[in-house]
Amino acid sequence: MTKNKKRLVIFMSFMILVAVVLWVLSALFGLPWKEKAIADKVEKHLEKKYEKDFELKESYFSFKDGTYGGIFYPEEDPSMEFHAGEGYAEYKYVDMYPEVLWAHQLQEEIDPEVRKVFPNVKSVHVSYVSYQSLDKVKGPDIPRYDEADAALFPNIELEETFTNSKEQWSAMAGLIHSVQSRTAASEVSFNFIEKETNTEAFVLCPPKSTAVITNAQQAQKHCSMRRYDLETSSLVE
Repeated sequence: MTKNKKRLVIFMSFMILVAVVLWVLSALFGLPWKEKAIADKVEKHLEKKYEKDFELKESYFSFKDGTYGGIFYPEEDPSMEFHAGEGYAEYKYVDMYPEVLWAHQLQEEIDPEVRKVFPNVKSVHVSYVSYQSLDKVKGPDIPRYDEADAALFPNIELEETFTNSKEQWSAMAGLIHSVQSRTAASEVSFNFIEKETNTEAFVLCPPKSTAVITNAQQAQKHCSMRRYDLETSSLVE
């Protein structure tokens, strides 16, 4: 083999290696220019759909789904961050703005009640089922969470020991009843952070569609309780 042919083979091998590396990198991390371009398109889609201004906090590429998206928030309220991006099938773009809005609505309503019943509450958080609004909200008007039968999950974290007392069950039952009076699709959970034993008692209560809870006896009957080690997350017997 002549020197020129050797050089050509080496050059071609190098170019193939570079192409493979670039392909792997694009598959793992996406293309920066495409990430920015799609984020701009999604932002325009959101503003047209909801007829309000949105801001992009950050864009990203999802290796798991092979799609591009971003974290956005309405210009009027930066605390309402949500994910939006490329969709699938008939959904060109998908977003979770209604889900975040619904969770925010329920949290605002129950937060004062929780803090009144449990003064030492650490946090009140409401989670949701992702993309449940796809067929419920086409924009720009978004129905309230109770009108949309949104699946929401209030969680109340407390820094106190779970004693299984009637007083605790009565307090929890009052909050559960309050949530159930607003929506039939919401489970309610309580996390008791027990510092003295370094454990966490997790109490999970069913939605109204499964069991109506209005008093301590019903709460104790229908709610489940598990205790976990805070360091290892293992179940404590």
